[in-house]
Amino acid sequence: MSVERVNQGRTLERALDVIECVEASRTPMKLTQISKATGLHITTTQRITTTLARRGYLASTEAGYTLGPVVLAHAHAFMLQDRLAAVSHPVLQNLTETTGFTSSVYVRSGWSRILVARVEPPESLRYRFPIGQRLDLDVGGGKVLLAAVPPEELDEFLANYAGLALASGRQQTADSLRAELAEAAATGTYESHSERYPGTVSLTAATTDSRGSVIGVVNLVTTEETITENGLAKFRSRVIQAARVIGEQL
Repeated sequence: MSVERVNQGRTLERALDVIECVEASRTPMKLTQISKATGLHITTTQRITTTLARRGYLASTEAGYTLGPVVLAHAHAFMLQDRLAAVSHPVLQNLTETTGFTSSVYVRSGWSRILVARVEPPESLRYRFPIGQRLDLDVGGGKVLLAAVPPEELDEFLANYAGLALASGRQQTADSLRAELAEAAATGTYESHSERYPGTVSLTAATTDSRGSVIGVVNLVTTEETITENGLAKFRSRVIQAARVIGEQL
């Protein structure tokens, strides 16, 4: 491979690092903040942000850099083109109508999951996630996706896992997470209680392709006051079926 191609590849990687850095921030970012977060030299950061702003991927304001309008156009194109998002909606609509709970489909992106489809019941949760919301893999339904990560990558992740205080107050350790992931891998499902938000209960099932690879998850979520002491167990077969139907249509 020529030096020119290597440099082009490195430039592209750096540009994507900048976009992902700005995406992860809830507020506009100054040039120095982007430089520090990405580890890029300030002059390199300035060159990349200028190019991205000119192309509409970033917007420059007095407060700092934000994602630009072109990103929204890409998101719209994704919803039109992505097969998983397209086939999921009618399946989720049926799942929500028969259970009365919020249903969603997430896919893995690195060490996070992204919401690609969602259907709310008439009386929805107190909080709502927009399409495109990015969440961690080590909480709630993300564990089904995390359980499908190749063993070597998962071992490295758990070896460096610092632990997490869940919304219930329970301290999640690397060992407790490993045990939950083993169960999720064996059953293809996971039920969580007050992990991300107090009082919420969710049931998640893996969606697989024709080769059996996990390509996403179907998630059903509600609040503790709407279910019995058995949790969401009586809806398990419906969630699993929804995940299977989606996978069969891909």
